[in-house]
Amino acid sequence: MRVLPRINMPNPKSVRRLKRQVKRHLSPRRIYYFTEGLVLLALFVLIFTGSRLRFIDGFGRRSDLVAALLLVALAIPLHFFAKRRLLPRIERRYNPAPYDEHKIFFDLGQGTRTVSSIDQLYENLADKIRDAFEASNAAIFVHDELTEDYNLRVLSTPGETRTKTSAKKRLSLGSRAFVVRRLINLSTPLTIEPHDVDTWEQALNSTLPSLRETRANEHDVLKQVKSRLLVQIRQKDELVGILSLGPRRGEFHYSPSDRELLMSIAAQLGLVIDNARLTERMVVQERLRRELALAAEVQQRLLPSCPPESKAMEVAGFCEPARGIGGDYYDFINFDNCQMGLAIADVAGKGMPAALLMSTVQATLRSLTARNGAPAPVTPELSPIVSKLNRLLFDSTNGEHYVTFFYATFDQATQQLTYVNAGHNPPLFLQAKAAGDFRQLTAGGLVAGAFEHAAYEQETVQMESNDLLFLFTDGLTEALNLNGEEFGTQRVMDVLKTFAPFSVNQIRDEVIRCVKEWCFGMPLYDDLTFVVMKVK
Repeated sequence: MRVLPRINMPNPKSVRRLKRQVKRHLSPRRIYYFTEGLVLLALFVLIFTGSRLRFIDGFGRRSDLVAALLLVALAIPLHFFAKRRLLPRIERRYNPAPYDEHKIFFDLGQGTRTVSSIDQLYENLADKIRDAFEASNAAIFVHDELTEDYNLRVLSTPGETRTKTSAKKRLSLGSRAFVVRRLINLSTPLTIEPHDVDTWEQALNSTLPSLRETRANEHDVLKQVKSRLLVQIRQKDELVGILSLGPRRGEFHYSPSDRELLMSIAAQLGLVIDNARLTERMVVQERLRRELALAAEVQQRLLPSCPPESKAMEVAGFCEPARGIGGDYYDFINFDNCQMGLAIADVAGKGMPAALLMSTVQATLRSLTARNGAPAPVTPELSPIVSKLNRLLFDSTNGEHYVTFFYATFDQATQQLTYVNAGHNPPLFLQAKAAGDFRQLTAGGLVAGAFEHAAYEQETVQMESNDLLFLFTDGLTEALNLNGEEFGTQRVMDVLKTFAPFSVNQIRDEVIRCVKEWCFGMPLYDDLTFVVMKVK
């Protein structure tokens, strides 16, 4: 039989909850009034008890009442004096400093005018927000359009060195992070208490293995930035960033008015992030434009600056990339006074990859055809050169890219042309005595670089005075007009027949003029390259 009543001791969780509730309702003003009341009560107890009360009663029957009224009369002016002078100082020390909303927005606007980079802009904004709300830190996470993560762009902390700040910029919140999904669905800022992060960390063991790493990274990031309030930065209903604020001075909470102001600031940050994205894109595009211009200049230097002079032949070339840089290539190789090398190639693909492979073809061909003072052979051996070129290209690209290639040597003494065609558009050979009939030079083999082992045949053609050889890439014959029609090989032949009696420079200019007129109003779809050779 129980004699004493059962006493239920409060559990630690209830005690912690009670402490948080008490702390939430405490303020310096309430603590001051409570302390003032305790002091007044202590004075009453001290004065009106024991021998002091008997001493007061010795002055008469109502002397205790008079003493109480005198004490109250003294306490009232002291109360008003302390309320006007002492209480404001206490509140300034322990309460968050009052802020001017208009001044905050003005400072943010002024700060954007004095920066010279995007990173400095984010740092300036974070510093202003942190100072205005007396937070221990302020962090800005920005959405990465490629990875879909929210990368820490800046962490503003008083007294922290720039090196540490740069190291923390590697932190990021994944798009599947718990707080990110909460912020997307919430219309108000998300408050994070210290025990919330601890609770999430304890729940990691029950999380699915596929999400455990993401959750662990999320908790680590929130702990490192000491986040107490997360504010959505939206732009056109898209979460483009997250503003994180750390604990306030004195561990005071962010009031509803603070959150409303922060939401207004976040709306301005949304515009800043959107403009910063646009600026970064423009910077990247400008950098890319300069790199392409430099690459185009370098590529142009790989082409012959001027045709070689010869008593037995004249030659001219033209190359216009469709995209600033391209994969077409032609070359003149002047061995000695007896032989001249002609090459034209078209790399599969467009842009920078094709241009890089084109430079490889140019360097490889120059290396393979170098004679280093050796006498010229009576019959040029071109098949082994093209076979080696094919194998070297295959080794460098693993067969993923290929090149159509035509290479020939012209013996100026015998006027014989020996050539190999590796899958290239057959050059047009117009004999002066053939009454305008063209012959296409097709002897050779497969495209270069597609297969490791490929055999090539070579052929020798006897040329005579006024014979014309025209080498070209498919960008010429496949040039489109506004109706979607191709220029075609037949039109090339018609132009060559008409202007065959003229010099190679005139023929070159007429071909360019005819193609440009055909393509008027249409951009070039492919690189435009050709070489004109004429026997004197």
